[in-house]
Amino acid sequence: MPKNMKSSSDKSTAAKADRVPAPRHAGRSASQAVSVVAATLRRLLTGENDSESLVVTIAHELGLDIIEGRLRPGDDLNSVDLAQRFSISRTPVREALALLEKHGLVEVLPRRRPRVRGVSIEELRNIYEIRAAMHALVCEIVAQRASDEDIALLRSGFEAMREAAEAGDVHQYFLANMTFHETATGICRNPMLQRSLDMLGLTTFNLRYQSLSQSGRIKCSLEDHCLLMRAFEDRNPTLASAIIRNNIQTALKVLEQSFNK
Repeated sequence: MPKNMKSSSDKSTAAKADRVPAPRHAGRSASQAVSVVAATLRRLLTGENDSESLVVTIAHELGLDIIEGRLRPGDDLNSVDLAQRFSISRTPVREALALLEKHGLVEVLPRRRPRVRGVSIEELRNIYEIRAAMHALVCEIVAQRASDEDIALLRSGFEAMREAAEAGDVHQYFLANMTFHETATGICRNPMLQRSLDMLGLTTFNLRYQSLSQSGRIKCSLEDHCLLMRAFEDRNPTLASAIIRNNIQTALKVLEQSFNK
């Protein structure tokens, strides 16, 4: 066959490689699929460029699987299997895995299959030390500067958390919790603070989901956020800062206990 000719099989493979797979959110409703977690994940993966691409779409799907626990630390990410799952060639799969490696969700080692990345106990503590400091600043600013409309928006977000907690729905509680804190960060109107939180990476989402999945954790989290809402409404920045610090430090202790099992 001449070098400049392609077989029908080659053309089929090329066509698949150019096709963006439809989102596959088995077990999630349409509203969940466009949740704040998914939106934030896409923002972090695209960076300054908010355009859709095949690689970002694959990375987005796999990132959600990792964050929401369908893929666990240490799980293999076989590029052949993933190419079959998305009906594409292996090249964009490899690029998507490299993108997720950049954001700390995937580990790609020489002469070994890529796998879902775990964190060491030292890294876990470092992440939560930074989280506690930055979210304390967010809550301090909110208590100082939030308008009545902002407080009402946070109250609505808290009520969504309460409903999910009463239903015992970990996934919905996680989504509502993410929305609440994204709203609080947005109220600060400080792009540098938002970028600093983003720099913690997608690993933070995964750890937060793990923490909230532990027995009794949602109840404690809801109680903390009830106190936090009162601090916001009372315009008490010192109390708001202390409450969220304690909340995040407690989450760290929960993760440390599960880490050592």
